[in-house]
Amino acid sequence: MERLSSRQNAHFKLAHKLAASARERSKAGKLLLDGTRLIRAYAGQFGFDDLTLLLSEAGAAREDVRELVEASKPRNVYLLADDLFAEITQVETPEGVTAIAAIPHVASRPKDDFRVLIDGVQEPGNLGGLLRTAAAAGATSAYLTKGCADVWSPKSLRGGMGAQFVLPVRERVDLTTALTGFRGSVIATSPHATESIHHVDLTGPVALIFGSEGRGLGEEGQALATRLVHIPMAGKVESLNVAAAAAVCCFERLRQVSARKPG
Repeated sequence: MERLSSRQNAHFKLAHKLAASARERSKAGKLLLDGTRLIRAYAGQFGFDDLTLLLSEAGAAREDVRELVEASKPRNVYLLADDLFAEITQVETPEGVTAIAAIPHVASRPKDDFRVLIDGVQEPGNLGGLLRTAAAAGATSAYLTKGCADVWSPKSLRGGMGAQFVLPVRERVDLTTALTGFRGSVIATSPHATESIHHVDLTGPVALIFGSEGRGLGEEGQALATRLVHIPMAGKVESLNVAAAAAVCCFERLRQVSARKPG
């Protein structure tokens, strides 16, 4: 295992850029994975061969990190002094291992009948959490408008915890393009809608549109929706976090689809 002690080292410089800049991630076609769980999620889909692992001195002493290195037998493993590692990690309590990896392209699915459209969600943790929910509920694709946070940022990746590696994600698209050729219900939430999400048939082809944390869904999204629904709430809270609203809607579809299956 080679030790890196200089900030001029090419691997350190690349990791530093990938941690801080969406432009650099796009330019290099690479991202930074922080922690054993995220690295294993990526490797589970794409393998370890092209990963470059960077370990802190403290991380190299951890059993879970040592097990990761031993199990993967990656071609490139480097040890960084703790102070250097601290400059590239985005985690307050890091495990002491990050990996440089190629930005993946997840192939579109032949039957793209459960689309999630995300319009202007700017908080990367919310965006990642929403994608994680969509993937867990069986979404077949996710479309992000240009106002969304970078889906490959360290914080978005941690929020998604592997969702970006299994769910086809298309970035910087407008909502109309995302619905081109779609023959199904297009549903958006609105606090003013009279119909509950629980009373709408979601078993067929469905596209769910979710707006930003602050302003909600814009005029384009509302105009494209074939149905507006509300999420029933017992309390006096005005609205839900966008990731929570997405969870209610996505898992309501999963519940309905599961209920229709024989047995």
